[in-house]
Amino acid sequence: MQQHLILALSLCLGASVALAQQDKPAQQEKQPPQVSSEDIDQALKVKVIDPFLELHTGPGRGYPVIYVVEKGEEIAVVSRRTTWYLIADRRGKTGWVTRESLARTLLETGTPVALPETRHGDFLRHKARLGFTVGQQEGSEQVSLLAGYRLNRNFGIEAEYGQLFADTVDGYQRSVSLIVEPTDRWSFTPFLSAGFGRQELQLKEKLPGNKPVNDDFRSLGIGVNAYIGFNFVLRGEYRNLTIFSDNDTVSNAIWRIGFSSFF
Repeated sequence: MQQHLILALSLCLGASVALAQQDKPAQQEKQPPQVSSEDIDQALKVKVIDPFLELHTGPGRGYPVIYVVEKGEEIAVVSRRTTWYLIADRRGKTGWVTRESLARTLLETGTPVALPETRHGDFLRHKARLGFTVGQQEGSEQVSLLAGYRLNRNFGIEAEYGQLFADTVDGYQRSVSLIVEPTDRWSFTPFLSAGFGRQELQLKEKLPGNKPVNDDFRSLGIGVNAYIGFNFVLRGEYRNLTIFSDNDTVSNAIWRIGFSSFF
């Protein structure tokens, strides 16, 4: 189990690092995203104190400078991606600036700005997430890798690849689930899941006639995500699998815990 956990951690962290390398874009961002007047009105307002502030087309130094805000102008801090911030000026021009550049701005009171850090609510505002879980399924050890994409603030889809390890059998599972996260008002986020997938089990003992057993299943689950710092979220979950074998239906319970990272 320890070897499987180390493998899952390595794969998850490796993918997280790859996605986090936003300072080396494969291709130049065409234009920064447009921002509504409502978002600008609700955003934090600060004043530029350096001679100028460079706005990039994307959240990375490899993206070109598209616009410059001059000293004394007011800007709105709209959103954040890692250490880059999307800002808009009074003319509606938008662009990305570094945390270091934005730190050299002043509030309306004339005091230095205290930049917003990543908070639990950011988990629901970012589109992509990666994670892993470890747990138990009816006496078998389970290790899974997860990749999710947020459709909107409350709904997302999640693909999963898992492996099962037991004394007599090994197996794997592949599934796709709809994830519903109703609120981010608390320090944790409850979620519901519903999905379907396929499971393959193989007996370890090599005997004549032993063939892999392939079964479809559907799943219903409930869980919670709790923000623990930076871009990482602790995840706990219970799922019930209804497995459809040849002439029978079997119910399996899964209890698991893991981590997710959002981007």
